[in-house]
Amino acid sequence: MGCVYGNCSGSQNKNEKPSSSSQGSLLAPQAPLKGMCLSQKVNKQAPTDVSNINDSDDFEPSTKKVNNSGRVAKVPEVLQVILFLHGLHRLSYDFEKMKADLQKKFPDAKILALKCVNKDPNKQGHLEPSPTLEFSIQEQAKRAYEEIKKRVPRGSHIVLVGHSQGGLRAFTLAKEYGSRLESEDEIFIDKLVTIGTPWKGAPIMNYIKNIKKFKEQFDKIETTLNRIKKGYSKAVRGYFFKVMPGFANSWPWLYEKLVPYIMEKKYLGAANLDPGHYFIRDYIPSALKEIDLPITAIAGVLTDFSKLFAPLPSSILSHELAQLNATYAELIGGDAQCEHDMLLPVATQHAEGLATKNFKRIKVYGACHGNKVGVAIKRKFSELNNQEVIDKVAESIEEVFYEEKEAVDIAAAGSLPSAA
Repeated sequence: MGCVYGNCSGSQNKNEKPSSSSQGSLLAPQAPLKGMCLSQKVNKQAPTDVSNINDSDDFEPSTKKVNNSGRVAKVPEVLQVILFLHGLHRLSYDFEKMKADLQKKFPDAKILALKCVNKDPNKQGHLEPSPTLEFSIQEQAKRAYEEIKKRVPRGSHIVLVGHSQGGLRAFTLAKEYGSRLESEDEIFIDKLVTIGTPWKGAPIMNYIKNIKKFKEQFDKIETTLNRIKKGYSKAVRGYFFKVMPGFANSWPWLYEKLVPYIMEKKYLGAANLDPGHYFIRDYIPSALKEIDLPITAIAGVLTDFSKLFAPLPSSILSHELAQLNATYAELIGGDAQCEHDMLLPVATQHAEGLATKNFKRIKVYGACHGNKVGVAIKRKFSELNNQEVIDKVAESIEEVFYEEKEAVDIAAAGSLPSAA
């Protein structure tokens, strides 16, 4: 969910080392080098200036070869494609650091950030018209399919990487259009990697319909938030209530009646993230049971304000920090002890309780959902800039495109006829 909540980037800062589970395999067989053009321009590293966001990133792989001393390509390198799908009310530029790092790791792969549902970067309001807000996730997936047909070469093998709402868009794309891409263009979706994706919806959206419950908890930490930064409580309230937060505070009873209706009519992409919406309640659980696709779900975990805003003012005592962290966790996930990324609990990022197959779960500690928690935070904390998150994404992609050379040599030796 790019962030209905949100802002999306990446993060770093490790507290604990988690573990992960389950492995995935290729969904589809290798396609022939059909329709590939191998003599196109070498990609040049894009600058990190936001002015570059409208530049074309349709480049073909460089001629630089991967060092294959330790790995052998299962998918020919000229057919490897990595596609990024950004989150709610965000844009393709969010993946610039991850894209640059992965291009070093996979220099012959075609790496693209889809642009079909980019917001207008010149419009600054939270709820300015934006395709990820206005259109349902299923409509967004259709647009992604249409963009892939235009930008991805025939015969390609794709790993989808989606952040937040973009993970659900990528999943819907694979479910609804994967077989069509195979039959129409011999384009194969081999794997999905999600980062901070609300598989069970965003619990904080429940407060739109129950402001009293939110206020009862939020009042406990309002003073402490304002001591971290003057006026910070107002910014955090806006982080929870993207639609007219002042109205939610002043006229809660009217807000609860009007805003859910407005969301469903005008901001369907955001409404889809409500845990009670049919898309989350019915479509996602059913599709997870049916789809035959390896999925890796990466969850960010950052639960301590003292890490996020270090150093905190010395006037904030240890018991006040403990109260802040526990109450905020309860607001985010309904449990004072829950792990979360400052926006989504791990339970939804990992689709806990849903029937899944070939679904690998990874936690990255010190990773925040986006580049804001009410106010801007250090770039290194946001999930899309977090080096450990990027490394986990790279590992997930490598599992699809490569295998260890030693394993290949052993398999080859085993197939040789024995001496008479």
